[in-house]
Amino acid sequence: MPEPSYSPLNVLESTDPKSPGPSSSKQPFIGDSYLPFLADNAGSEEPPESGSSMYLVPLRPQLYQRGPTANPRQHLWRVIRPPLQMALLPLAAIGYLAFCYTVHGKVVPVNTFGIYSVAPQHLATIKGVITSISIIIISIALYPIYDILNSLKSEEFFRVLSSHSHGVPLETINQISSPSFGIIDAMIVFWRRTCSNHYSMGIVTSLLVWVVATLAPGALTINSVLADQEMVAFAIGAVLPQSVLNASDYVEPAFNASLNSDMAASITWAEMELGMQYSFGIVNTPDPDYAAYIVPIPLDLASTTSARWLTDVMGINPSCSRAVTNMTRPFNISNADATAFLLDFNLDVQVSTFDISPVDVTPFASIKSPISDVRNHTTQALATDGSTVFLLGQCLSGCTPPTPVNFMLDLTGLPTFSIEVSDQTWSMAILVCVPNVTIETREVRNEGLGLLDVQPRPMTRRFARQGNLHPIQTTSLLSIATLKVSLMQGAGSMLSTADRGQYWPLGSQVLGAVLYGKQQWEGLPGISAPNGTNVTITLAPLEDITKGYTQIIQSAAKSYLAGYLGTAYVPGWVSTTEIIFSSSIPNVALSTVIFILLAVLIIFAQLRPGKGTEFTLINVAAAVHGSELPVQFAQMKAEQMADFVPSIMGDHKDVQQDIAEMLRERKIFLQRRADGSGVLHIS
Repeated sequence: MPEPSYSPLNVLESTDPKSPGPSSSKQPFIGDSYLPFLADNAGSEEPPESGSSMYLVPLRPQLYQRGPTANPRQHLWRVIRPPLQMALLPLAAIGYLAFCYTVHGKVVPVNTFGIYSVAPQHLATIKGVITSISIIIISIALYPIYDILNSLKSEEFFRVLSSHSHGVPLETINQISSPSFGIIDAMIVFWRRTCSNHYSMGIVTSLLVWVVATLAPGALTINSVLADQEMVAFAIGAVLPQSVLNASDYVEPAFNASLNSDMAASITWAEMELGMQYSFGIVNTPDPDYAAYIVPIPLDLASTTSARWLTDVMGINPSCSRAVTNMTRPFNISNADATAFLLDFNLDVQVSTFDISPVDVTPFASIKSPISDVRNHTTQALATDGSTVFLLGQCLSGCTPPTPVNFMLDLTGLPTFSIEVSDQTWSMAILVCVPNVTIETREVRNEGLGLLDVQPRPMTRRFARQGNLHPIQTTSLLSIATLKVSLMQGAGSMLSTADRGQYWPLGSQVLGAVLYGKQQWEGLPGISAPNGTNVTITLAPLEDITKGYTQIIQSAAKSYLAGYLGTAYVPGWVSTTEIIFSSSIPNVALSTVIFILLAVLIIFAQLRPGKGTEFTLINVAAAVHGSELPVQFAQMKAEQMADFVPSIMGDHKDVQQDIAEMLRERKIFLQRRADGSGVLHIS
């Protein structure tokens, strides 16, 4: 047997494999014999000598002749494949991202070309399909990256050996050569700096691919929105000229409007006390300019129909305050009415015996009639600012205390004046609430919920006035709309509860809750209280009274703005639900940055040196020719397999790990031959 050309790892016992004996079951491995082809030895008397695999065997020429010229199509594909790979990523990414940016700034409806019904009830299904298509597009865009990463991984075996002239630990190079070398193993060799720069770039690229493959498909989605149909004319309530104050009627100019005040009071009571919404509600959207809105009601629009239209609306900033009068001494109204001039409001308010409680004993609260009792001090015409005047009175002397509950109205802190009638003296106070109306043209939306939502004022333009709210007539309307709120008709009276009927002079349920606070008003003792029970009723804070007054005029105006005073036609659009594409700009922006980085990396990867040295059978076979590695590893594996017991030691993978553990301190290096080819050796 010839002397081996390598330094054995261990001193192995040489035994003739043909000799029988007890040691035949553990024969050491000597080497792979070269078995010639049967056709080469046909007719020979003796088989050729066995030779070591360490020596070359001449190739058979008839098996290794150069084939015919390659197919032109295959050659063309090899030429155009690299530029196609470099172009696929940017083209697919640009198309996808451009579509995402487009749908963010433009309405793009989803169109299935009749394959599937685009309806809101199918939103989840369509959204799933869009996400799947996005994943497919991103996968196509990332295909060149995956291909290059596989090439880098395959080239790493020879590249890391070429870049480490002093050798690479056997454990590391053995892991790199394994197809199961995963991302965790890659991070380990990256941390230990035992991989090439190209592979390090591949690891970073893999992380970028993972991020963009997660973010990019989620950048595109769909939503259901309301899309406008063709413009139509909407019929809405209007306040037309002469509809509230008729200048041609000198006797009672507000006669027509006052006829509807009972209806206005009933609506106010139903909404504020029962919580029942009449017609459309109004969304109290926070607005820096107005506390609330009063909106004309669409006459022929169902509350469940989504639509938008242009209309004049009332923006209101109500304020309630105590009025100071010019009356500095008691005034007797037995023979003539008193006129109180409200200094801060330029209003004259008439006080007569009709204001005093009919039973002449109990405190009272009422709303002064804007038609007969309130005038503009300067012009002596009816007030047109929409103000509501509340008159409050408390008997000071000459009155019999009410029974069984002796209740008093505390006017402390209010500017008061004294009124005398017969032998009685009354202390009077006046509260004035002003709506502070501004008429603007706004867009109003109904989202199909029966709530009117006034849209913010446009920043760049103003809508043309629609003319459905006459300025003077509209503000005058708010005074008349509250006329009957203080009375028992329509607005709910304490008489409806017999146990508490004695409080009716203080106002209706609505007025009492606003002036005195709902908790105090509903907590007053009933008729079953012990005789002589004393109760003092205080006014609510002005802020609470202002909020209550705002609710009153919003509800009371509905009966007038639903067509009672007239109808106007304004432009509007009925909206239908439509499914459109939408995108998440943060996802799109981050995906754009990552795609740009990947495009740059793919260009550098295509121009990398050392392409073609993949871990293939041909390259590996050429590298181990003339190397001692095959024989030495074969010897060690044979010895390990001879002692291998599957039931105890596991599987064959454990044998390989044992060999790697035994040689973990040894290094594998690539030595160059004279012709430039490399051969593997172990240190």
